[in-house]
Amino acid sequence: MQRFLQRARGSWAWAFAASFILIAGGVAYADDTRHASTASSDELWRRSISLVSQGDFSRAVETIRRVPAGTGLTDKVRTWLEAYEAKQAARRELDRADFEKYVRYAKERIERKEYTLALDRAFLAADVAEDREAFLQSDWLQQLVKDALTKAEEFRREADWRGAWRIYNYLTALYENEPGYEKLEHEVQTHWRLDAMFEEDNHWDEHLEKVRWEDAETALQCIGMYYVEPADFKAICKSGLEQLLILADSKSAQEVFKGLADENDRHDFKARVEAKLDQVRASPTLTRRDCVQHFRRVVEDINRQTVRLPEELLVSELMRGALEPLDDYTTIIWPRDSEEFDKHTRGDFIGIGISIIRNNMLEIEVVTPLDDTPAYRAGIQAGDIVVAVDGERVKGESLNKVVDIITGPKREGTEVILTVRRGDEEIDFPLRREVIKIRSVKGVSRDHNAEERWNHWINEEDRIGYIRITNFQKNTVEDVANVMSNLEAEGLKGLILDLRGNPGGLLDSAYGISAMFLRTGDIVVTTKGRDPLENRNFPTRVDGLFLDVPIVVLTDEGSASASEIVAGAIRDNGRGTVVGARTFGKFSVQNLIPLSRSRAKLKITTARYYLPSGVSLHREPNSDTWGVEPSVPVRLVRKEMINIYRMRRDADLLGPPKPEAPATDEDGEKKDADEAEDAEANDAAGDKETAAADDKDEKPTDDELPPLDQPDENDRPKEDPQLDTALLLMRVKLLGTAYPTLATAAADRAAQREVVRP
Repeated sequence: MQRFLQRARGSWAWAFAASFILIAGGVAYADDTRHASTASSDELWRRSISLVSQGDFSRAVETIRRVPAGTGLTDKVRTWLEAYEAKQAARRELDRADFEKYVRYAKERIERKEYTLALDRAFLAADVAEDREAFLQSDWLQQLVKDALTKAEEFRREADWRGAWRIYNYLTALYENEPGYEKLEHEVQTHWRLDAMFEEDNHWDEHLEKVRWEDAETALQCIGMYYVEPADFKAICKSGLEQLLILADSKSAQEVFKGLADENDRHDFKARVEAKLDQVRASPTLTRRDCVQHFRRVVEDINRQTVRLPEELLVSELMRGALEPLDDYTTIIWPRDSEEFDKHTRGDFIGIGISIIRNNMLEIEVVTPLDDTPAYRAGIQAGDIVVAVDGERVKGESLNKVVDIITGPKREGTEVILTVRRGDEEIDFPLRREVIKIRSVKGVSRDHNAEERWNHWINEEDRIGYIRITNFQKNTVEDVANVMSNLEAEGLKGLILDLRGNPGGLLDSAYGISAMFLRTGDIVVTTKGRDPLENRNFPTRVDGLFLDVPIVVLTDEGSASASEIVAGAIRDNGRGTVVGARTFGKFSVQNLIPLSRSRAKLKITTARYYLPSGVSLHREPNSDTWGVEPSVPVRLVRKEMINIYRMRRDADLLGPPKPEAPATDEDGEKKDADEAEDAEANDAAGDKETAAADDKDEKPTDDELPPLDQPDENDRPKEDPQLDTALLLMRVKLLGTAYPTLATAAADRAAQREVVRP
């Protein structure tokens, strides 16, 4: 590319020199034909720029090809567009090849009656289908759905909740507007969750510490007063009682609690809860007071007189079911989870600065040290295994318990010794706890000279900056302002703001980011709720500090809430172009209400967001329209999402890269490391779980059938098509702004030559 630009500069210099000679010599062309040709070239140039801004790259290529070659700028843009179109053609060809392969794979699985695996391949086929709707209605796929539902019922009878869940999960992903599949998925997921919850090493009681009925009662009162719309307490009560019946039927719970193990006590409990449920169903409506009385009767009388379950478990499950009829974002944050919730919204905490997970071997593994923290400065690395804290071994402890031990008394300056295993060696790291800032603002790559800093130039030659915001915290506005000031001081001409995968955060932060780029009086967002106090406009009060910087905003299906506010505000106020995929569709406002001194909180939806255009794009059940639609859509397939996830993960890591090691599946069998990464990336990319060739989960009917090999290598280039599109759009936009016509371009170049001539 560099050699091409050098050659191009030479051709431009020749063209502009010729223009300068003609202008300097005072030659005036009276030739109408030449004048018409120049006007036509200028018109084609402007039309090409306009088509690029609309995302119509194919027509832009066709248009700019009609401009005579050798005119410098058009040659440059033509080369960009042709290279881009060639990449898109290659992507489409890979999609077609994958589609044919996945359909063939699915039908091969159907022949073996391996319906879960067939659905997996059908899901992958839908991902790359040129006409998704036509594919979903195809006869063979409809028959597969029927056979798979029959198989799911078989799984349920055998209490194989994971098997049933996988089928419903695929059907929910394939047929997003079919609520029946989602309901079935939720039912079996509840059974599966309970089984996992009561496994011996999961410490269920730690998670539910300090859960009390009083907090649940206060939460129900707040829902009656503040929920965005009048709550249906009949549905709330019915769902809560049904959840308790599922708990009573859980085989895992029966193994843990003596009351449920006693058949008579369990039968008595269920019969009395079902009697309550019959009363609720028979009532035309139910008030909040009625609902509370039913729930209190179960907690304080029926439970104590029968199965005697721990109050914290009973209340937690009761309220989990009770909140189900409300929206997905109204929930109770019990005391045990409150601190972690505060940490992520506040953006800082007292600790040593590591991100940890519980890996496949049930070990506590370091994902990465965080920027400029005690752990990073001490040399802790990604892939280290935490084996002890202050000399106490942590094997078998829950992840939450290990976090508590490491963060300790949560006082700055206190000391802790972290022992990690690296390879065959155990290393002690004496560390001093301090305030850790969670950085939500990232760049293209780590700075080579100081890796705790980010490089924010996506194209330094054209002075195009790049900022990725992972979520909206209290410190996000300040961090973005600092990056923008540094970029502007170094000659920033355009900005790509990447909000992909950003789940949202604080409204104040979203407002502050938007206001940086908007004019005085521009509306960022409007809220409307049941309480008149929720009806508010949020206009900007002054011109933004970076009002003249062109912006392209990147979004995807994982961009939600505050991300959608920023993208919508920039788009609707005409300040920038949104590129990527339609956003998640979370246009609801949540408030936190403290429930008691135990630190329990109710996160409750109290209003809806409305964009400057006046619409609320919240995704309702069965809705066809939701989210912020990009001006320039760029659809990604699963393999591309996985590649982008891996590139981002690698950029985020500090220190030496984590050594690659084979992962193990549930049965202890070796599994390719890439496959394990794919499974992790599915969640990051918003995809459903895929079988990943896990044939052992579903045996063919005929034991004599040989294993079926269906290879699926990720052959997609390690590229980011959405970011490539945003960059192309910005580069062409900057050229079009600087040189609105070819005549202007020639005159400007000639003037520049005049200035530098000795």
